[in-house]
Amino acid sequence: MIRGFSRQRIALGMVGIALLFLLPGCSKKSPGTLGVGSRSSSATAAINGGWALHVLNQPGTVFRVEYSDKTNVVPRQIVSDSLRGFSEDHTIFLFKDSPALREKLVPGKFALLEGLDLRKVDALALDGDTLVVGTEPAPLREALKNAQMQWSTPVDFKEIFDQRASAERQIPRSHFALLDSFADWWSTHEQTVYASSSGELEGEKEIEDTDFATWKIKYHHIFNDSDHSLNFNLQLHREAPGMNAEIAAIGHMTKFTQTASILMADGEFKQASYKYVGLHGNVNFHWELSTSESKTSMNEVRLKLPGKISVPLDFTGVPMSLQVSEALLFHPAFTTKGEVAQGGFHVDYSGDEGFKLTGTDMEPDGEAEGESAIDKTVAFSPLAAYGVVVAMAVPRVELRVGTEEIFEALEIPQSVYLKAGKLLQNSPISGSWLPKAGNPLSTEAAAYFQIVISTTAAHSGMQSIVPCQQFTMVAKGQVGVDSKILGVDMNSPAKDIFTKNLVERQPNAKICGADK
Repeated sequence: MIRGFSRQRIALGMVGIALLFLLPGCSKKSPGTLGVGSRSSSATAAINGGWALHVLNQPGTVFRVEYSDKTNVVPRQIVSDSLRGFSEDHTIFLFKDSPALREKLVPGKFALLEGLDLRKVDALALDGDTLVVGTEPAPLREALKNAQMQWSTPVDFKEIFDQRASAERQIPRSHFALLDSFADWWSTHEQTVYASSSGELEGEKEIEDTDFATWKIKYHHIFNDSDHSLNFNLQLHREAPGMNAEIAAIGHMTKFTQTASILMADGEFKQASYKYVGLHGNVNFHWELSTSESKTSMNEVRLKLPGKISVPLDFTGVPMSLQVSEALLFHPAFTTKGEVAQGGFHVDYSGDEGFKLTGTDMEPDGEAEGESAIDKTVAFSPLAAYGVVVAMAVPRVELRVGTEEIFEALEIPQSVYLKAGKLLQNSPISGSWLPKAGNPLSTEAAAYFQIVISTTAAHSGMQSIVPCQQFTMVAKGQVGVDSKILGVDMNSPAKDIFTKNLVERQPNAKICGADK
């Protein structure tokens, strides 16, 4: 049985490798505006660096970039002094308005926010003295004219944690007032992220899905002293009228070496490669579902999960980061009350996972393999047939444009994000804006490796002549790129480097779908 959650309010868990800053209080501005407050010294320090994958001091590192004439550079100091927040999907930024920013943030052009991100600007709107900026990913082929980037660096989880803990101790804590509605929002979310000196990080968060059901999520990461690996533990609890769910993903990742290269000339993409050398790990995936009412939602739920680990690369030009995260797909099709499904699954993976990309052709690079097993299955339906799909991308290891950790520190509440989006759509001072429909399971990463575990359970119902149950698991190791970020039209943005398919039936007979 997956350990449940208490009924007390589960608080918002800020993610990363340790606490970035503390909020001792909030101030409130005049009603009706998005509002702003002072920048915290801790957030400024984060933008200025202090912890990173130290790529520049590694042998063989090359970094030469020439920006196109469509790209405006916003100096680091302006970013540090003006930034007030951004949306979770990074499409909307809030700045303190100024002529210097207006000059750089031009709709239709690209903006390099030094130390923070590289984005294409779509539209600007104004709310009081807050400049609302609507953006989208910047295709590197258009934002850069020439580029030669090449590096190989170890990813040592214990060293990363120690860097972050040391940097956090050196950052002075200060008052940080962010938004008009922030005080009301914060009053309903207690900050509960716990980082210990022994190398552990845990937190809690509530997420509301499309059915207005609340998912209570806990995560617990351990950065191991002995072998400098990472243990992760995610526990999800959904308690809603008619249907409860308990889902857990517990796994292990070794330290590894990240190698990458990107070559562009005269605005044309030439080639790229990306590989995780010596990355080994495993995932135990377990879920329990039950219904107590005859009618339950059959809507598909897709969630990006809290607890991601994001580490900036210490490049002096294009901001980039390494991110380890997880995502969930949950699609129930229960038809009556009293239905139960339990599944336990295991996946091992090992090898060198990567790809080489030339023009529009991508080929896997490296030797990787995976093993999988169905450990435990229980299915029961007193009446009609049912089915359920539960899938996770766990872990997902990405090379991203942008320094995600700073994003997490300044993320704006959903209510402010919605208001900012309406301003951009209905009252832009320049440019045009359409609402962005994101997919939480998609990845905006220049390159990534992920383990995708897709599981199903089905039961024919006890009124069948022969009651049948079937469990399946498809485990894939995938490498891929975001073709929008590279600015390359690709036939396939993802490649499977291994696939394991398992089916378990009870009874294992032809009447239940078996071959014989």
